[in-house]
Amino acid sequence: MFLTTRRMRPSHDLSRLQNEMNRMLNGVFGADAALWPAVSTRSGTAWPKLDVSETEDSVHISAELPGLKEDEIEVEVMSDTLRISGEKKDERVVDKHNFHSVERSFGRFDRTVMLPVEVDSKKAEATFEDGVLKICLPKTTPVSAQKITVKPATNGHDHGQSSGT
Repeated sequence: MFLTTRRMRPSHDLSRLQNEMNRMLNGVFGADAALWPAVSTRSGTAWPKLDVSETEDSVHISAELPGLKEDEIEVEVMSDTLRISGEKKDERVVDKHNFHSVERSFGRFDRTVMLPVEVDSKKAEATFEDGVLKICLPKTTPVSAQKITVKPATNGHDHGQSSGT
């Protein structure tokens, strides 16, 4: 007999369902069909844009973060969830320029994604170069089920249970 326990995490389960629905719709209708972006900007699309890929032993994430410095970016990983956050500062000189159009976005961002597998956060690595954040997350080694043989009690001992006398 095998017993397994599953931690119930409704918010994570909902996020996983959301990501799976987005992935499915992207495959059928293209990337613009996603229903619920993780973080929306004024244009309604998730930011920063991410590429998530997987190899046999790790998960790789690339994020475009133009105009930021590495000390303005925070990366957190826990089990099967990755969070990238930070703030892009507005460096425009508003009092000396008359802007006709502003398409660049500024301000705080916070993007959380469910990873396809659990990863070892202690061995995670992140680099930032030319506006691209690259994260490598080694996968955890899955714990396989162990079969335990049930044996009869020996010598009249049954691990602390009294015989009733």
